[in-house]
This record gives sequence, C-alpha cells and structure tokens, in this order.
Amino acid sequence: MKYDVIIIGGGPGGYVCAAHCARYGLKTAVIEKRELGGTCLNRGCIPTKTLLFTAGLLENLKKSALFGLKNAGGEADFEGLRKRCEAVVSSLRSAVAKMMKQNRIDVYQGTGRVLSPSLVSVEKEGESKTLETDHIVLAVGGAPSVPPIPGSRLPGVYTSDSLLSELPEVKRLVIIGGGVIGVEFAEAYRAFGAEVTIVEMMPRLLPPFDTDLARHLAAVFRKKGIRVITGAAVKAISEKEGALAVSYGLGEKEESVPADAVLIATGRHAETKGLLSMDADMERGCFKVNDRFETSIPGIYAIGDIVYGGIQLAHAAEAEGKAAAAAIAGKPCSIDQQLVPQCVYTIPEIAAVGISEDQAKKEGIPLKTSRIVMGSNARSLIADETGYMKIFADKDNHLLGAQLFCKDADNLISEVSLAIANHLTTEDFLKVIRPHPSVEESLGEAAEGTLLK
Repeated sequence: MKYDVIIIGGGPGGYVCAAHCARYGLKTAVIEKRELGGTCLNRGCIPTKTLLFTAGLLENLKKSALFGLKNAGGEADFEGLRKRCEAVVSSLRSAVAKMMKQNRIDVYQGTGRVLSPSLVSVEKEGESKTLETDHIVLAVGGAPSVPPIPGSRLPGVYTSDSLLSELPEVKRLVIIGGGVIGVEFAEAYRAFGAEVTIVEMMPRLLPPFDTDLARHLAAVFRKKGIRVITGAAVKAISEKEGALAVSYGLGEKEESVPADAVLIATGRHAETKGLLSMDADMERGCFKVNDRFETSIPGIYAIGDIVYGGIQLAHAAEAEGKAAAAAIAGKPCSIDQQLVPQCVYTIPEIAAVGISEDQAKKEGIPLKTSRIVMGSNARSLIADETGYMKIFADKDNHLLGAQLFCKDADNLISEVSLAIANHLTTEDFLKVIRPHPSVEESLGEAAEGTLLK
C-alpha cells in the first residue's frame, strides 16, 4: 500500500496531523500500538481532568453551608470515579475513531518502525507488514520517567499511568515531584480525603512557572492541608509492616514520611528507542527539527513530546501536527512557541502565556506589570475562589504576557494569547466590553493597570 503520509502515533499530535493531511487531499495512514488518542486521552489529560472536576464538586459540597445548602456533604466513590473516567475516555476515543473514518484515514494497529524515508513497518503479535510512503510524521509521544530510587518498584508505588489505571483508594499519598502532574494529583486526592505530601527536589513547586505562581500555589495547598516539602532529594522508598515510607534528605538531615501509596511524578521521557533504523540528529532522545518540524532526514517530521526543546503539552502537539501537515502539503506554516499557553488544573486553575516575569528579569526586558487580586471580583467571590491576575506590557503598551491564578483561568488565557499574537496594545485590549459579573472583567482591570505604570 502506498501513502502520501504515514503518521506513527495516534495521540493528539498524530490524529490532528492526520486529519489536516487528509483535508489537504493527501492519502494518509496512522499507526498506533495502543489506543487512539494516545497518552492525553487515555492515560493523562482527560482522565486527570475528569478527576479534578469531581474534586472541585467535592470541595464545594464541603462548603455547602457557605452557599446556603443543608445536608449537601459528599464523599468520593472510587468505583464511581473509575466508571466516570472510563465513560469520558471511551466517548472521546470513539469520536477520534469516527473522525478517522470520516476523513478516510487508514488506521493500523501495531508498532510502527521507520525502515527508510519511504518505508515503514507495522509489527503486531509477531507479524510484520511494510507500507510505502512519500512522507513520515513521528508522533509517538512519551512515557513517565522513573528515577533510580531504591524501592521504586515496590507494590503501592505508582507512575501517573498506573495510578490512573488502578485509581487506588488510599488514606496517605506521598507524591515525588511537584510539577504539573504532581500538583494536579495532589489536588484531586486531597479533595477525595487523603493526607497528601509533595516532596520536590527543586526549591519550589512548578519549576517551569514563575516564582510568584509557585509561591501562591504552595500557600493555597498548605491552607488545604497538603504538605509541601521543597529542596528535598528522595533517598529511598521502603516497606515495613504493610506500609510504605519515603525517606529524603533536607539540608543536613534525613527525614521520612509514611504512606499507603507513592506516586512518582518526576517528568516524562520521549519513547523514541528503536523507532528509526537510521541515524538522525537527536538530543537526549528527542529529535532536532527545523521550523517546519522536519528532522535532519528529509521527508521525516517529528512533533509533540519527542521534539527537542519543545513543550510537552497536548495542544502544543496539535499545533505542531497542523504545521507539519501544512509543510507537507506545501502550505505556509509557523508556530510561535511563546504563544503556547501553559495550564495547571488545580483549584483554582493556573494559566500563563507569553513572557514571564522570571524570563524578563533574566533577559533584562523591562515590563509594565499590573496585578489584580480576585477577592474583589464578584464571580470569584460568589464561587468562594481566590487568586490573582497579572498582565505584562512593554513600554509602548503592547501586551507581552499574562499569568492567571483564578477561576476559569484555562478558558480565559486565550484572550491574552489572541492579543499578543496580533500585537495589540493595552488600549486595543480595552476596546472589548466584558460582561459583568464575570471573571473575565478582571482581565480588563489588570490590563488597565499597566497604563498607570
């Protein structure tokens, strides 16, 4: 069988790339070794956010008296949680399969391997099939990284994949790693009634984010009863009398925290081993690509988590998939990585886009910064959610970035992205009349504050 494009990997980057290739009139195939939808849909974003939605409901039920309700308390039903996650994932996976069929994209179940720039093999259960193509897109994604911690393979020690697969009911959860994955699971399991401790090696939570966001999140977590230990290097995980213990070094001292389960959330690595039968320009297991997402091998493209220096987010992979499809079809393609929003689905949510304060300080870029506390926002007050918004502009009032720690931050951040992408000034941004009461109206207030600097 001969194709114009073969995509190895059916996750967000892969299936979006496939859909766009097909719409450009290219005969397209996708090879996926597991389920369509990849990690995001099956073992990552979607089930995690399903849990966090329920966690938010539970948090509000616990405050039912504040909202004028009687006897509205609730507790987590883990069997019900598992069924809910499965239902959401199954529905979305069916939608992806339907989209493939509607676009006449052939789907091969098995492990894809590149034999040459024009040949790809599909291997499944000892059998192999070879497909011919003009272009290849690599979108195989990544897997949880597990550092060499003694005891990391003990029963009760999980990665994000295995925790979502089993969804155990535990009273004490220790999370190794205070990045996005770690803090989201901390939020969910604390709402479900567990005692949660985060042990992070770096000096603060969310190392890629601005210091102010990380500091604010740590304060919110401590108020919720989530223990946060930073600057701590985990030494070992041990088992004694049916319980686990995580020992860690903190300064000159070595301490330990007990647990019923341990989640190792120390990042992810690209799954590129054995993918190619030839050499490509790579760094740390990831492909170096040009602005068209083409690797050092002409005709072979790479997108998503396997791109060196890229952002490991589903929507980043989707954007890269669209760009690669356009490049293959001979259309204009470009992505501004500065416009990829980064979101954390804590309660309230965190979202950031554009330049950050830490980056500006490091690069010596002067910023006009405005900060609005959400305590005076009517919608946030009604929902009993706190937080803040920050807007950054340059000396000529062009918007450069924003950080939101508030209700619906993930839904609001694209308004700022649109402004930055179109080089709007604060004055342009303020031409929009935002509804009242809404969380969104604080965006206007924050932007207006930059004019006073």
